[in-house]
Amino acid sequence: MAVALQQEAAGDRALQRRIANGEIKRSAPVDSTIRNWVRAWKRDGLLGLLDARSLRREQTWERIDERYRTVAELVFATLDGDRADVNISELDRRIKVELKRAGHVDVSTPQRLTAEYLAHLKRGAGATTRTQRSRSLQRVSGKEHFPAIRPGQIVAIDATRADNLVYDPLLGRPFSVEILTAIDVATRVILALRVVPKSADGIDAGLLLYDICRPFSMMVEGTTISHWRWAGLPQVVDASDVAVKVGRRSVAPDFTTLQGEHHIPGVMPDAIRADHGSIFVADHFRAILRDFGIDLLLSRGKKPTDNPHVERWHETLQRAVQQLPGYKGRNTSERGRLVAEEALVTAAELEEHLRRFVALDYHRSWHTGLVIGGEPTARTSPLELWDIMLDVTGRIDVPQRADMIYQMLPVKWGTVGVAGVEFAEMVYDGKLLDDFRNVARGQFRDDDNKVPFLVDPHDLSSIWFPHPETGRVRPVAWRGSFFTDAPMTDTIVQAVRRRVRERGGNHILSRGSAQRQIFDELTELTSGPVPTDWTAKLSAAHRRVEQSRKDHEEAQLAQGATRDEATQSGGIGARTKTPHTDSPQDVPLDILEVPWPTMRTET
Repeated sequence: MAVALQQEAAGDRALQRRIANGEIKRSAPVDSTIRNWVRAWKRDGLLGLLDARSLRREQTWERIDERYRTVAELVFATLDGDRADVNISELDRRIKVELKRAGHVDVSTPQRLTAEYLAHLKRGAGATTRTQRSRSLQRVSGKEHFPAIRPGQIVAIDATRADNLVYDPLLGRPFSVEILTAIDVATRVILALRVVPKSADGIDAGLLLYDICRPFSMMVEGTTISHWRWAGLPQVVDASDVAVKVGRRSVAPDFTTLQGEHHIPGVMPDAIRADHGSIFVADHFRAILRDFGIDLLLSRGKKPTDNPHVERWHETLQRAVQQLPGYKGRNTSERGRLVAEEALVTAAELEEHLRRFVALDYHRSWHTGLVIGGEPTARTSPLELWDIMLDVTGRIDVPQRADMIYQMLPVKWGTVGVAGVEFAEMVYDGKLLDDFRNVARGQFRDDDNKVPFLVDPHDLSSIWFPHPETGRVRPVAWRGSFFTDAPMTDTIVQAVRRRVRERGGNHILSRGSAQRQIFDELTELTSGPVPTDWTAKLSAAHRRVEQSRKDHEEAQLAQGATRDEATQSGGIGARTKTPHTDSPQDVPLDILEVPWPTMRTET
């Protein structure tokens, strides 16, 4: 019979053609196969001639011992992203160890089905630690959107490490920074953005709130883009020769062109949503919120899904930072070999780029998360929805005060003496304090004669004194502040920075460095090692001083101070002459009563 089948197959031209074309392989049944078919037909009839694989019952997880499946679910539940990922063989070993510890030594499971079951559980847990963390949080995350119905109801804030290296001009080295962002939950409008050194503090969080309350604008003229400028509220408006349009000013962009003014609105939030970061639970930040009557809504510990809007914004930031040199990726697997060797931007340039991205890209783009219930197909941008909601709910503009920034600074009390007032071994003095060197007890605070000062920990070259009579906040310079803005030209500054880089950084030359070198080479004494985080702290301090002086100069100019007065505490680019200008009648005739001239003295 086998021979007959072979002969019949040889005469089948269609079959032979398929074999010649390589579609199928030549296969002829042998004698034993024919005998097996005959036995199966005699035993089971036509059912015996069917392929046994088609009759096999479906393999189900119930064939695996229930005890094994119970322990397996517990073991896979530990894959929450906090621990390193392991392979299936290791997970199987851990399951068997737990079974043995529980006294179940008689558990036996089919090998192939068990491997399929473990692979099924692994797909559910996630292939990477990032996926495992996201899926573990799904079990405790909310199932509905937060019912934010108006701008300012909830403002979400958070800090994230910038995925770009920036350049430190002082040390000539790349370093990392953080990005602080505030986003309105109802409209997804970015209200404030700051680039700060890594390990931000409560002062940075307070200044972020300062920016939330202030409206900004950006002007595009041709190819020139201005900085974010504080719009403020004018004291006097001359509309005598201007056609006045009654109504609220719209902040929605003109989608036909980038030219013109772009608005970044300000608002006084009802509540702040933040995680349990140290900068958001600090006493200083809580005190600011308490003074402004703002609620602090904290997320649950290790639950970033409680603050999803700003977390999703961090993903949008990838589109902005990838446009700049120095992008290092989210993790080491995405980092290029030559990242640190690229021409990097500074922290200030990174902040300027991100703010341009917010005003000219993000605020003008269709936000897929903004869905209107009655018109789900309508496409809206964040600023458009801001205008729409304000038309319905109305708004009250935040009263803009020139000294608002000083409400964000901590208050320190000190006694003003003949030499001035001292904080942290630094003496501050100026003619402004002459009327307060002999303060009566209880004048400012009960039970003592101390005077309140506002201190910016980011820039200690001056402190700030709110004058009780004028109500204006004025700087009181550190006695040695002239060291910070001595009259050096930009060429000399660049030469100093180049020299510091050539010798290996500022830590090469420090107090007692010469003696330590002598001791080391003579083997008489051993100096302590230079802290490894010293350069990082110096880069952070340089960035904080730069940003702080910019903020204070802006506030002083808003109070009506002149450019020299605003920068007398060492502002960026300041070339001041004298911190206080006397009128001619106030100049003493006796030269012995004139203070000793300093570098600030006008000649």
